[in-house]
Amino acid sequence: MHAGSTVHGVLQAWSLSRWRREPFATERFKALFNGQWKALQAETRINWEGEEEAERASSWRALEHYFIETPIRADERPEAVEVSVSADLSAHGLPALIGIIDLVRAGGRIVDFKLVAKTPDVEMVVHTTEVQLTAYSILYRDATGRMEAGLELHHLVRTKAPKLIITSLPPATEQKHARLFRQLESYQEGVARRDFVPAPGFACLGCEFFSECRLYR
Repeated sequence: MHAGSTVHGVLQAWSLSRWRREPFATERFKALFNGQWKALQAETRINWEGEEEAERASSWRALEHYFIETPIRADERPEAVEVSVSADLSAHGLPALIGIIDLVRAGGRIVDFKLVAKTPDVEMVVHTTEVQLTAYSILYRDATGRMEAGLELHHLVRTKAPKLIITSLPPATEQKHARLFRQLESYQEGVARRDFVPAPGFACLGCEFFSECRLYR
């Protein structure tokens, strides 16, 4: 999570720099990377057990590799960077959908950045990110009145020799939108019934309701 937050922060700055049409300078982003790493380290006080330098080095190598291999042209200006958006779902009997989109490329291609330790399985990635990407599709269409041109996952892989895996997907279908609405409706009904079923997993590391969940029996 520490490495992911640092890398995400640098990619946000890199995307904003492109939007402002600023010249690229590796040294600038290396300094930003080191500064954010130290700041997060001071906040979290992680016990690295001697692995901090290796984690930091592999994260920076993944970023350097992305800067070189990114499919985004140097002269391509983003539509939006790290934008907060919301969609009114009252017509579906649901509360507002709120989210933050990492990057919208020129022409309306929605991009989400991922930092991973091993090469992702494409089929599994498509399955596990469907809810997230469909939500982005709904948010984008509500905010712009247009259909997205497509959805992209940019996986920065922190292997010894870093990799960049791009998963390109078509715009979300109406079937996927409907499926997400049904899922949200199910969650909403569960909350109304106070039917809170703990589902421990990796996401618990960043959950603000961890303490409450531990008390639930």
